[in-house]
Amino acid sequence: MPLIHVQHNTSCRLGLWQIAEEVLFFEEQIPYRSEASNQARKLQQLASRMVLNELESGFPFDGVVLNHAGKPMLVSKNTYFSISHTSGYAAAIIADIAVGLDVEIINDRVLKVVHKFLNAHEISLLSELDTLQRIKYATLFWSIKEAVFKCWGKGGVDFSDHIRIVSFQQTDKGSASILFNHADGQSFTVEYMLIENLWVTYIMASL
Repeated sequence: MPLIHVQHNTSCRLGLWQIAEEVLFFEEQIPYRSEASNQARKLQQLASRMVLNELESGFPFDGVVLNHAGKPMLVSKNTYFSISHTSGYAAAIIADIAVGLDVEIINDRVLKVVHKFLNAHEISLLSELDTLQRIKYATLFWSIKEAVFKCWGKGGVDFSDHIRIVSFQQTDKGSASILFNHADGQSFTVEYMLIENLWVTYIMASL
């Protein structure tokens, strides 16, 4: 199916695709080929590249390289992009500065691992919420940190210590203030929105 969400502004283009197609559909549309052996992962990888091509017709897939941490990036430094995918969805963003994007389906399994990626302050932000709200916003917190990690793109990040969520808006669309210790404790803003049962988060920053 076509993009279910598109966002354009002066600094970025973002798209979200709900996957209802098979692998062959995407392979007929774009030159990118996935080497994943798992068919579900192959489908998600293809769909995320399809979004890139929808946002920028003729996207230069042959100009994409992986850095030492495995982050895909264009040889040309004039354009930055980030991709993300999960079960049933794929997303991409193209921007004129470094960018990180993540999509996460809200799932109660997140509460079993919060101690691995949240610090005491972040846990306190969730402590007074009921169970459903804790699941919802703990998933958001994970997605925020994934987006920052992907924007950084150099590895070596401790999610609980290096990416610190200072404050956030308890809404379905808003922004969170974060401190990133790998950038000398600088403060950045991560944007987010809830689409169906899926968090879409992104950051544009020179980390």
